[in-house]
Amino acid sequence: VKLDHSGPIALEFKPNGTAEVDFGNDQNIDVVTGYEIDKHTITFNDKEGAMCQRPGIYKLEKNKYYLSFDLVDDMCNGRIKMTMGFWTKPNFEEVIAELSQNISDTESPDMYLTRARIKMALGKSKEAKDDLDIYIEQNPDDARALINRAGTRFPFPEQIEDAIDDCNRAIQLEPGNKNAYFMRGLALYNLGQKEKACEDFSKAIDLGFSILRIAEKQRCAEF
Repeated sequence: VKLDHSGPIALEFKPNGTAEVDFGNDQNIDVVTGYEIDKHTITFNDKEGAMCQRPGIYKLEKNKYYLSFDLVDDMCNGRIKMTMGFWTKPNFEEVIAELSQNISDTESPDMYLTRARIKMALGKSKEAKDDLDIYIEQNPDDARALINRAGTRFPFPEQIEDAIDDCNRAIQLEPGNKNAYFMRGLALYNLGQKEKACEDFSKAIDLGFSILRIAEKQRCAEF
């Protein structure tokens, strides 16, 4: 499950090679998609429910506590918005309680990062940022964690410039990270720096975030 901008979503993987998507997490199946896993990537190919004609490919990370999907190649903006990011198990309260106990016992920075990503899946941006602050203080060269923290700042207008700082640091560490340019572009756009934002979107496109040609076309038409 995760909390999308439009509400909760549940995703259930079946052993027959299909996954069922439930918008609203209300036990009504809205989309059925086929999936294939090849090492660390997963390909979705929708079968039922009006979403996407072409398949979408994502980098897959799975551990005991969460799933994450990072965009590799997809031309469906709706599926990207739904799929990308972090998902946690339906018994997330038990999972968080276990993590919190482990943190209390060990003070492991990795546990803070894991709990932060579960909080991100649940839309709890401030709590996620608090855990990311602790993790990043001890792991300042983790570009992905910096991008994660930038994402948690968007609900708070006073932190948008800090989101840009996080993205700048991530780009210094990984100059080819398309997500860092995309996130920085969103932050710049929120600050009214539209031309600079569109330059970042263009850079993200050049690095493989091709859907932005469509998704940001209207916002960047004048540039």
